[in-house]
Amino acid sequence: MDSVRYLFGVACVIIMPAGLVFWLLIHPWASRWRRLGLARTYLIVLSLVAALGAWLFRVRGTLLGLDLGTNWLLIGLAVVFYGTTMWFEWRYWRHLNIATLTGVTELSRTGNEASKLLREGIYAKVRHPRYASAGLGMTGNVLLINYLGLYILFLLVIPMGLWMLALEERELVDRFGDAYRRYQREVPQLVPRLRRTR
Repeated sequence: MDSVRYLFGVACVIIMPAGLVFWLLIHPWASRWRRLGLARTYLIVLSLVAALGAWLFRVRGTLLGLDLGTNWLLIGLAVVFYGTTMWFEWRYWRHLNIATLTGVTELSRTGNEASKLLREGIYAKVRHPRYASAGLGMTGNVLLINYLGLYILFLLVIPMGLWMLALEERELVDRFGDAYRRYQREVPQLVPRLRRTR
């Protein structure tokens, strides 16, 4: 179990920051990337993300830090987080295609304008089920892996993720205008309401 936690931890210290940086490079400058074109954008952004991933791999031991050991209680909690993550994933995957999930829609000169505001299914309960799912999944990973450095990295990633969410909200207001502002008032951002509102 220790070697599985370690290997999973190495993957997390590379994928968690690299994935976040990918979206932080895309969202703030989506309109500029659109003018540059999809292929050139991905070539630039993925090159930067790959370089970051290579550096993270080199410093993986430092990033992981102290091994806090296999803790079956934390593993049980991780399974609960993974189950909730899968609940979100199953529901939002039904409404999105691969182009949307990989940022092609945001970078396409025509796809972005043609997209519609999703308000069906899980999107009637939360505006950003992908972010909710990612947060739950990362929490499960951190608990399962149980390395001190990963807990610290997770705490650093949270504000960056919230900033990225704010950038995406701004982008969606620019794209959909008053329809999105109304959606913001009616539907919670990340946590579904337990009771229905009128």
